[in-house]
Amino acid sequence: MKYFKTLLLSLALILSGCNNNQETKPEENTVTEETTVKEENKETEDKNETDKEEEIEKEDAEKEDTSAQKEGYPKTVTDLAGNEITLEKPLDKVIIQGSSSGGPFMPMMYIDKENFLSKIAAMDDSVKLDRNDFYTRLEKVMPEIEDVPRIANFMDNDFSYESILNTDADGIIAPIGFKTQIEAIQEKIDIPVFYVDYHSQEFDKHIASTKLIADVTGLDKNLDELIDFYTSKVSPIIEKKFEESEKPKVYVEHGYEGEKEYGNSYGSNKMWGKIVEDVGGHNIGSDALGADEAIPLSSEFVLAENPEKIILTGSQWVEKPHSMKMGYDTTPDWVEEKIEQYKTRPGWSDLDAMKNHEVYVISQQLVRDMSDFYAYEYLAKTFHPDVYGDLDPDKDLEEFYEKFMPIDLEGTWSYKYEEK
Repeated sequence: MKYFKTLLLSLALILSGCNNNQETKPEENTVTEETTVKEENKETEDKNETDKEEEIEKEDAEKEDTSAQKEGYPKTVTDLAGNEITLEKPLDKVIIQGSSSGGPFMPMMYIDKENFLSKIAAMDDSVKLDRNDFYTRLEKVMPEIEDVPRIANFMDNDFSYESILNTDADGIIAPIGFKTQIEAIQEKIDIPVFYVDYHSQEFDKHIASTKLIADVTGLDKNLDELIDFYTSKVSPIIEKKFEESEKPKVYVEHGYEGEKEYGNSYGSNKMWGKIVEDVGGHNIGSDALGADEAIPLSSEFVLAENPEKIILTGSQWVEKPHSMKMGYDTTPDWVEEKIEQYKTRPGWSDLDAMKNHEVYVISQQLVRDMSDFYAYEYLAKTFHPDVYGDLDPDKDLEEFYEKFMPIDLEGTWSYKYEEK
């Protein structure tokens, strides 16, 4: 009996052990299966992540291709000298010339006032010298302008092609008037040159020059809006024609020399001379100068012509402290006093324009670029108030600054002599 109990106990222990072994095996299998599933899931996740990254790269590449197609590069552009140049893409950096007026600096700013400096490899310093009031304000909001390398004005004889080679520029944009100087060194510098033409003061060339700058630099943020704005202001004025008998006789003088010396007047196709003719005035400079000339008229000629209206231009020329002033730092009272000094010129107090207070001052900065719509409006209203009485050039200039300028509008931009 004792043996039988012992046998039963042994059997029970054996059976119990078997059950335990059977229970632990499924747990071991479960762990193994979970590990395998996790590894498979991780491989799937890694593959999905790789696929996702490849898809993003593909989309980015497609976007770049689409962008390139949208911009139309490579494209062949024709500059204002008639040169055809093929661009594979917009240039990364350009040297600019004529920065104070007539060159690409101001239009680049109008097109993209936040980013235009990033496209300049080097520039001449004329904007600092001839538009000092503007430059000091620009420097306050964009101090990085002082970091832009300076290069000599190509119209001077002290520049060297080595200074050009030391920049990271892959092109040059310059006024067409610089063509002779640049051609003398172009083979040595071996980068393309693009010429703009704002000096001729022709509407179509203004538009073409602005589009060219956009194509070359890739700056185009406000291009369409800028062209639409300019066209809406200038086109209706230049399309209006007047009989010769309706045109007032006008004398225009660049105020660079002040009252002590006669400044430049302009031929019929040059800057202020062209504007005067376009808005319905008779520019007496057209009777004595070549169409594209800009030189002083003689005192004898001006007195003999006895103009009905006198237009003086002013700016903040650092190198000419006695010049006529106009712009951000100028007050109407200062301009009034300066006009009085012009009356001290021999014979000027007897001119009809002076006696009738038909003497006007306008900023020299408002010519040779897309801001000259103001000059068209102001002079059109001055010469033909019955036709253009509804024009508001000051209001339009405020709008222009809001849209296209990185600084605020202030100061005096035009003035009519009122004699105290």
